[in-house]
Amino acid sequence: KCGDLNITYPFWLEEPGRPPCGSPSFQLNCNGSQALLTRSMFGAYQVVQVFAENSSFLAVDKNLPLDDGCPKFWFNISLGLGLGPFVISKKNKELLVLDNCTKEATPPGFNRTRCASESFIRLGGEYGGHREPGVVPPACRLSVVPVLGFPGGGDYVRSMKQGFLLEWAVPSDNCPKCEASGGQCRYANDGTGFSCHCSGGVYPEKCGELRKIN
Repeated sequence: KCGDLNITYPFWLEEPGRPPCGSPSFQLNCNGSQALLTRSMFGAYQVVQVFAENSSFLAVDKNLPLDDGCPKFWFNISLGLGLGPFVISKKNKELLVLDNCTKEATPPGFNRTRCASESFIRLGGEYGGHREPGVVPPACRLSVVPVLGFPGGGDYVRSMKQGFLLEWAVPSDNCPKCEASGGQCRYANDGTGFSCHCSGGVYPEKCGELRKIN
């Protein structure tokens, strides 16, 4: 456990003095009561809830301005996930942020933020919709933040605090077979390749096979 989160396969928790037991992309570190993706930007993507049956999880990006909604600079969340197996779910909405605009007028459909550095914000449609022609005025710099919606009539800070949904490609379909045989799903000690840890040893797919890994 880490705080309120039960950490189970394919995620794993790094522990001093112990070899890795999972894929590097799913590595977590426990910062007090928060489980953070080790391989994300500044290690600041908190895993809040995991939906293993849907290969998805709820995350909060701690790099965002979760206190006052006014960062030193805006950026696209997708850049912070590196080359991992995670994709931002289409079930998210888009929080569209404009700054560095060359015109002073508020862009149509946007609201001015309360930040000292001039910026504008609005809730868009399905994540990815900003790529459609005419959605974003060309005279501004655009940043896109995935959110699950706007609670409380447009409080964008609260929506960022609620997090967004990420999905992953299933790393192995062997886990249900392993668990059904009484084992625990793991990776090999070098962090690559699936293995099934059982009371009688480690097996490639499920407990009781003829061949053991060790």
